[in-house]
Amino acid sequence: MTNFESISNNPELFPGKVFADGLRSYQWSSSLEPLYPRLRATEKTIIEVPDGKHLFSEALWNLCFPISVDNELWHYTTLDKLTSILQGPEIWLHSIANRMDEGELTEFAYEFNYLGFLSVDESGARVVDTLARDLFYLSLSNKDEPDELSNHGEVRLRLRVAPVNSRSELRRMQYSVGSDHPLITLRDFAKTRLNRDFVPYKISRMGAFMLNPYFDWESEVRLLLKRFNETSDLTIRKSGTEDVVVIPIGKPNDRVRIDLLWIEVDTPANLEKVKIIVAKSSLSSLKISVFGD
Repeated sequence: MTNFESISNNPELFPGKVFADGLRSYQWSSSLEPLYPRLRATEKTIIEVPDGKHLFSEALWNLCFPISVDNELWHYTTLDKLTSILQGPEIWLHSIANRMDEGELTEFAYEFNYLGFLSVDESGARVVDTLARDLFYLSLSNKDEPDELSNHGEVRLRLRVAPVNSRSELRRMQYSVGSDHPLITLRDFAKTRLNRDFVPYKISRMGAFMLNPYFDWESEVRLLLKRFNETSDLTIRKSGTEDVVVIPIGKPNDRVRIDLLWIEVDTPANLEKVKIIVAKSSLSSLKISVFGD
């Protein structure tokens, strides 16, 4: 049983008990109840106590956007891109700014009523567009179906992806929400009961794990990294005019370790081409096969 006695009885500043009592009928709320005492009220918002631990926010995001329990995942690519990957060997993470026309970040803003993300800042850009430039992703899948190859490339890589000390996010994408979704419920509760906006830590990052139901066939698992102004642990390279984050394959990294386990291709003809590409790389002992063999 949660001990609220050590928390102030003033709900205007320490609203944890208000949340716990008011949301007890929701099954998902029981996992957050021990952490509600970490909530604090500012003049306009409900936030988590700023002690650097983020325990409530992490528990909430794990409910909303579950962590991938399968760290061995497929990444689909083309023969041309495979050559570049093996030359490093390295994986490039691209900016979400390249996919804004697909509803990146904006779908989250609309679904959860965080419309401030859609406002225009002093530079004339939307807040979401500014945020997107510093969010870098790699699309992965745990689906094992042949038709995936024709949609994203004739080659797929089996990767082991291991985030380092929660400094990157590996989560399943979400494509729809219900009215009793934890984030919607918490936001509405904070507004109606305390007249404040609910703003959990990492909210700008978590927006990158929500897309329109049109894309739900992809069943994407996304690796996500955020670049901060003071970031010094990421290798940034230019690809044309675009910034990309470079992650070396099979080597320690401060954010995430990525290992390449094997390669599958769509046809025997492409198998022969990939054998030549692999033989010229430092990963010449890699297993290569045709999909389904």
